[in-house]
Amino acid sequence: MDAKKQKKRKMLIGIIVVTLLGALSWILLENPQIFEINHKSGKPTSMYSDKLYSYNFYPTDYDLDPTQDERYMQYDRYVYYKNGAVSQAILEGEEEDYGPAVKFFTEYFKTVIAGDTETYNTYFTDRYYEDNDPYVRFAPQMIYNIEVEQLKEQSNDDGTMNWAFNVTYMIHRNDGTFRNDLDSDSSKKLYFELIGWPDGTVKIDYITYYKR
Repeated sequence: MDAKKQKKRKMLIGIIVVTLLGALSWILLENPQIFEINHKSGKPTSMYSDKLYSYNFYPTDYDLDPTQDERYMQYDRYVYYKNGAVSQAILEGEEEDYGPAVKFFTEYFKTVIAGDTETYNTYFTDRYYEDNDPYVRFAPQMIYNIEVEQLKEQSNDDGTMNWAFNVTYMIHRNDGTFRNDLDSDSSKKLYFELIGWPDGTVKIDYITYYKR
């Protein structure tokens, strides 16, 4: 009797082991990245959209100095202004020549590249923050291939100005702390609405994905 019980027990254990090994094999076949050695970490994301995205991001370095990355420094880091068919680089010292909205964008991207979250959070209107939260913190970003395309400029009776822009750029070695909806060295066109005041202040009132 004892021998029969032991035999049944061994058979049961064998069945369980085979089942577990089969399940493990299926998981590895369907998800080979589980045991890959990877310097990135993935997160589900939903920035600027109600759709969920998932990307692998590089490790975050809050002390990053983008100028020390040789590859990044070889990329085109100018802000390009497009109005109609012409797109031209905004050279240092010429920002004022393009008006307050374009000057604002040059400061905007300098702030993001520097990882200056506190200053960045001042670039938005109260209305923007009705639907969006300020950043807690993001690391310095290696941004390049930047273009701001002016779509609209409107003067108002109260002295304010309104602008609309399409904005594109790429992030080298994206860590996901600033843009968690974007893979490294790729681009998604964004639509910006800006408001300007007579004292020269310009702020972002709205951002969304570009729509035709």
